[in-house]
Amino acid sequence: MHIEFNVPDLQSFEKTLLPYWTKTIFIGSISKEYQINALAGTYMRLVEAAIAEYNLAHVKLKEYWDTRRSINLSAMHRSISHFESCLSNMYRAANSFRTLRRHPSRDPLCVHINTERPAFATNAIGDRFRQMRNEIHHMEELVVDGRLQPGQPFALQPDGPEIPHPTEQNQTVKTIDRLVIGEREVTFTELAGWLGEMVATAQRIADFAPLTSRGTTE
Repeated sequence: MHIEFNVPDLQSFEKTLLPYWTKTIFIGSISKEYQINALAGTYMRLVEAAIAEYNLAHVKLKEYWDTRRSINLSAMHRSISHFESCLSNMYRAANSFRTLRRHPSRDPLCVHINTERPAFATNAIGDRFRQMRNEIHHMEELVVDGRLQPGQPFALQPDGPEIPHPTEQNQTVKTIDRLVIGEREVTFTELAGWLGEMVATAQRIADFAPLTSRGTTE
């Protein structure tokens, strides 16, 4: 079996959110409202964490398939754990952002971020985050309670279509392009697209001006 990957590389996103933290430290808070600062900071932190977890998962996924002399299950297990954390952080980040947008204070930052509606903040995508997250926790409950049926998957799995090799007899080509758990699945292309939107939105928050003077939230 030949393995191909359709897993976008998001390493370039790793340091894109640093300006926000630099501004809050050296210039001041982004709002006069403490709750607005808390929601914005939570969103930024969770997006940063989701990107980091995605990239760590990607590295370990490739490491698993690149190991030739043994079956590197440790790499696969760590990849799965990182992807689970990534999905959980994305779900929480989306919730923080949607709450920030709807905040009753109508803070200038809330008005600013309401000029666009990224896909990750829609109900449809929010439901998919929630369903994947719930499926992960549901499987864990089945394992702990002893209700898991023989042959039933009990963890998130990187997977994808497998087709006959075009030139080699008795060989196949498998493309790793999605995460699957139970009846739920999400492609890496979708994940990368939503993470890209989250980062772009985080940059809009980081670039928002004017910032208040330091200490106004205390």
